[in-house]
Amino acid sequence: HVVFSAAAIGTQRLLHRLKAEGSLPRISDRLGVLTRTNSEAILWATANDDAVDWSEGVAITSSFHPDEHTHVEPVRYGRGRNVMPLMATVLVDEVLDEKRWRTWGKELWRQRDGLRDLYSLGSWSRRTVVALVMQTLDNSITTVWRKRGGFGYMSSTQGHGAPNPTYIAPAYDAVRRLARIMGARQAYGAIGEPLGMPLTAHFIGGCTIGDSPQTGVVDPWQRLYGHEGLHVVDGSAISANLGVNPSLTITAQAERAM
Repeated sequence: HVVFSAAAIGTQRLLHRLKAEGSLPRISDRLGVLTRTNSEAILWATANDDAVDWSEGVAITSSFHPDEHTHVEPVRYGRGRNVMPLMATVLVDEVLDEKRWRTWGKELWRQRDGLRDLYSLGSWSRRTVVALVMQTLDNSITTVWRKRGGFGYMSSTQGHGAPNPTYIAPAYDAVRRLARIMGARQAYGAIGEPLGMPLTAHFIGGCTIGDSPQTGVVDPWQRLYGHEGLHVVDGSAISANLGVNPSLTITAQAERAM
């Protein structure tokens, strides 16, 4: 059997649940450890009008490195793909000795006249370029299975390495430069960041390769320790923040395992 999920979060949730229910009881206790978010930020600049249709063209064609750890990809969303503004808010820097949610509140008030433009769902993709920011830094979360009121759910805590970033200064600088080039009034970010909950498009890891059940969830051929008839060959087997889109790494590991 092969477990393949477009999003590794699905595999993790499934394996956590099957272990908790006793269906796959011998899964390693390393399940959920070294879960990665690609140390990511998703930011964007939205032009004041749609004189230029930024949705036209290939989704991702280029990238650049503002520093040795950070990788930025300009991303287009196709026309009509206008849901992302529902997860948006004004861009908020970290300010010394001030809680970030307070800074966020002040910035929301300062930009209150432009909020209608931010949540313009009809034309967002035509007016917007997303800056998808990823880093190679060593930070992680650990996912755990919890129960409440008879229902099970997956939650997370801080893991190995530095805390998962909620503010990436080079990313904020890059998206503000992007806004200036586009003639945009403002740059924007994900609403969770000021509240300490960054957004990621690349949930990876948590079922990483190890040389034993004490060090990993799958063996070097990506067979599940304790249940060797089951292979895990999606993004949950990736062991580190890649700093780029993980698709080719997932494919290469899967081909090797097969």
